[in-house]
Amino acid sequence: KLDEDLEPDMSEELLLELHRCMLLTRRFDERMLNLQRQGRIGTFGPVKGQEASQLGAAAVLEDRDWLVPSFREMGAEIWRGKKLVNILLSYGGFNEGGALPEETTNLPVCIPVATQLPHAVGIAYAAKYREQDCVVMVFFGDGATSEGDFHEALNFAGVFQAPVVFVCQNNQWAISTPRSRQSRSQTLAQKALAYGIPGRQVDGNDLLAVYAAGRMHSALLGWLDLEVNQHAAYA
Repeated sequence: KLDEDLEPDMSEELLLELHRCMLLTRRFDERMLNLQRQGRIGTFGPVKGQEASQLGAAAVLEDRDWLVPSFREMGAEIWRGKKLVNILLSYGGFNEGGALPEETTNLPVCIPVATQLPHAVGIAYAAKYREQDCVVMVFFGDGATSEGDFHEALNFAGVFQAPVVFVCQNNQWAISTPRSRQSRSQTLAQKALAYGIPGRQVDGNDLLAVYAAGRMHSALLGWLDLEVNQHAAYA
């Protein structure tokens, strides 16, 4: 049931665009997984079940803002203008798929777990140094919170107040390692507090809730822990 008092201010046009992109992402994801199982493309990380968490967050970004994905953000990339043919080329092993126009503010897919986090903080720090009006949104999974790059990135961002929004898509699994074997913290969102960064836990399957939290954290800068269905993604 929708709590109208908490409903974000979104136009009907935006809602329809997001719904269409969610469906497009789901169908294309299914097609890509079939191609991977047929041996026609390389390793592919499915997005199924994480469409709302990606698009609800990415929809708050302006064209001047930066998107820094990991390897499960196909929906956010499509929303930001990446062509389906480029995704096919990338997973087919062609460098052309990862080519980015000079004016783009989207980074290519990052396969090594958590290594995109320092990249995002570096971009944000450079933007602040140059007094550019933009934020950087970086996506990662719950498994990334167990990596050293994660802690270094959050510490730097906290100390230097870099304009970064950290979006954790928590699908409860780091490939085959369950959430319970990764951390003794009650929530992943509370890890932000250790670095002086505001954190919030959100239902990652609720697009409206993610959008509302994304708008708030794009203004405050901080951390979103988006819990999604456990079956959402497996490598």
